[in-house]
Amino acid sequence: MYSFKSPKLEDFKKFAPFFFDEGELSCEMNFINIYIWQQVYGNKFYLDDKVLILKSQGKEGEVFSLPFGDFDHGMSVIFDYCKQNGIKPNLWTNQGKRMETFLKKFTCYDAIPQRDSFDYIYNREDLAELKGKKYHSKRNHISAFSRKYNWTYHSLNKDNICEFLSFADRWYDSREQDNGLKAEKNALHEILAFGDTLNIQGALIKVENRVVAATFGSPINSYTFDIHFEKADIQFPTAYTVINREFAARQLSEYKYINREDDLGIEGLRKAKLSYKPEIILEKYNMIYKGDEF
Repeated sequence: MYSFKSPKLEDFKKFAPFFFDEGELSCEMNFINIYIWQQVYGNKFYLDDKVLILKSQGKEGEVFSLPFGDFDHGMSVIFDYCKQNGIKPNLWTNQGKRMETFLKKFTCYDAIPQRDSFDYIYNREDLAELKGKKYHSKRNHISAFSRKYNWTYHSLNKDNICEFLSFADRWYDSREQDNGLKAEKNALHEILAFGDTLNIQGALIKVENRVVAATFGSPINSYTFDIHFEKADIQFPTAYTVINREFAARQLSEYKYINREDDLGIEGLRKAKLSYKPEIILEKYNMIYKGDEF
């Protein structure tokens, strides 16, 4: 019997070889996201010396990632597990080499695009430099903010984690919290306590010693950085533009891409993410098994 387990922060190093070596760009290829959202999506994992498989709870019941590592072995694990439990082997994936491999081997699936889950991926230099007409309004926002406020930038470190968390708590507490926000808030405290071992980087923007914006993220692979958290005080809305630019410019120079994740189908969030001109909108799919037997 195959066993799927809930992720714990100490499992981070077990995931890294599979995710980093795949060379894909999706935010689902990031351990911290799997950990944060486990209470919302029922995220669990199977791991042996050949393969890593993720499992979550979707509208169609249990849904499995395409395997990381030994693809054929991983698919055998998924099919065996589903037979043992009397469920269909429904899958989820993003566009990329694993999906291409899957489509060559299996024709008994319908690929259903999940537009609200598409990732927005940007060239780091674009976000750091904001050059050209397409970023004219962003530069204006930053200039106006700088004229109005005497602001300072601070990299996240052990001396200001408490300030970061206090700001985050105020941000969450000022809003009606659904299950997603509750999960994010609860996980944030645990994650930052493990920051040194999870390859986290983050930053704060302060105005007159008051935190008005904060961000943090972690790498998906050696050339792609994922933004997990970016919040600004409601009284300083343009601080979003400032911390976005400054974080990319000051701390992420070793990365080619920045993944700013999905828009959850929220119209305003989609408009904002498109306004930064993504280099890639990474498509994601539910692969629904359409056969009776497998």
